[in-house]
Amino acid sequence: MFKDKISKELVRERMAYPYEIKVRMTERRLSEFITYYGESGVAVSISGGLDSTAAMHFIHARYPRVEAVSVLGIECRDNIKMVMKIRDEWGVKVNTAAPKMTQEAVIKEFGYPVVSKRAAKSLSYLQNPTEENANSRRLALTGITNEGKYAKTWVLAKKWRFLIDAPFKISAKCCYYMKETAADNWAKENGKASIVATLVEESQSRMNGYCKKGGCNSFEGRGESTPFSFWTRQDILRYLHENNVEISAAYGEIVKDENGIYKTTKAQRTGCPICMFGMERDGTPNRFQRMYYEDNSRWQQAIFKWGYKEVLDFFIENGFTNYQYYPQEILDQMQPDENKQLNLFDK
Repeated sequence: MFKDKISKELVRERMAYPYEIKVRMTERRLSEFITYYGESGVAVSISGGLDSTAAMHFIHARYPRVEAVSVLGIECRDNIKMVMKIRDEWGVKVNTAAPKMTQEAVIKEFGYPVVSKRAAKSLSYLQNPTEENANSRRLALTGITNEGKYAKTWVLAKKWRFLIDAPFKISAKCCYYMKETAADNWAKENGKASIVATLVEESQSRMNGYCKKGGCNSFEGRGESTPFSFWTRQDILRYLHENNVEISAAYGEIVKDENGIYKTTKAQRTGCPICMFGMERDGTPNRFQRMYYEDNSRWQQAIFKWGYKEVLDFFIENGFTNYQYYPQEILDQMQPDENKQLNLFDK
């Protein structure tokens, strides 16, 4: 069963539909997909984050025998606890998928995930120029495509070009090997079609993939459904809030302001704690400063054993002072020459 591509204009039109219509649309797409594969033939990818928690709750209420799969090793502690609650309190069968490589091995072989997935891909090409990636490098630096057209969204911002000469490797492959491939391999080995709670508003690549696939459901190969693609973050928060769904403690609570906008009282985004995608938009404390208190053993491991100190220091030296990795109150207590900072792995 194949579908024709759909336009971005149509997707944006769907994203603007009223919330109640989106709920009914998602119900229809899930019905189509699960009827085709059966409740025992699909699995929902969950991380303990807002999107997958909402998706699992929505699906479990309608199809209680549908299972879940999670790659726990790369999630923060609070999200892992949320996955365990989905298993123990909701009664969802949660399967765990294991990556073929360790995260340390992926980072050391391919490079660090910085700025964004698209920028990291461009920086990887620019750090490792070859004849094969010449077009990709030109696109990153000039925005000129193979057809000679200008594509502004693919141009690497000037503020990130100092990273081309960074003394460390950069790559967007960590998530691919640690999460996407792990979940995909599990689904293949267990004969499951996948349901994934991605939103097209999150990135241009997700929008492109959704349009190319022709919508939410793909029956090609093992099959994949992204039935919440046209939902917005506000829709997700509204669903969780109105249905009194417990969320990961990392986000705090969901509140509605005087303008009717839903917000979380703590983190706005979570994910792999050591991923640096979008870090420039972190408030204070940033993700590493929070990790210092919330999971200090992982903080120590990332900063000193896996080389994140060198990466973050390089950003700071180039003017990105919001890339501090010690909490501000700790920095305030330090002397100027104390930047060698405690390293438990040297003990």
